[in-house]
Amino acid sequence: MEAAKINLKHNALFSIAVSVVLLVLVPFIVGTANLDRQTAAVPLEMFVSLIGIVLLTSVFSPEQNGELDDLVSSKFISTTRIYLIRTGYSVLALALLISLFSVYMVIRNCDVTPLLAVGTLSDAIFLGSLGMFTSAVCGSTVVGYMTPIFFYMLNYGMGSKLKAFYLFSMTVGKFEPKLWMLAAGILLMGAALLLKRIRKR
Repeated sequence: MEAAKINLKHNALFSIAVSVVLLVLVPFIVGTANLDRQTAAVPLEMFVSLIGIVLLTSVFSPEQNGELDDLVSSKFISTTRIYLIRTGYSVLALALLISLFSVYMVIRNCDVTPLLAVGTLSDAIFLGSLGMFTSAVCGSTVVGYMTPIFFYMLNYGMGSKLKAFYLFSMTVGKFEPKLWMLAAGILLMGAALLLKRIRKR
């Protein structure tokens, strides 16, 4: 519990603050009032889901400083457990922020269902896990951010040709791709954590 508090205070607050700022900006970029179900998916899938990149990609960031990595490694609690704690509260923060934004849209007379919120969370987890996995492989958070951003841009170019990995599927009334992205996101997070554990041995 103490480890979670320390990591939340020193490593997560900035990412959470950036995510909140991004969400505050969304209504100024795209309409968030009086939208039907498919139209309401636009701000959720195209903008709100981006906070997954902010919150999850930076999970391994502190230990990329060699001195800090040595310090963390010398503690009684394993780095793997630290990474699990960070991943856990990042996903919880994602779920909370997406839920709050969904409630905001409902108040603004949008037809936002729990399914839309879950679909947005799936997008966010998938994008964030792409960054998290790339960061684990390359040992660079900067490179980690580039991969999900590239994939996001690819969705604009290729659209529904990406099929099960089309980020904006709810705007065309399809939810099934979200199940694939959620599963892939969980697998990528697990692979990233496993890779970091193997490299620590």
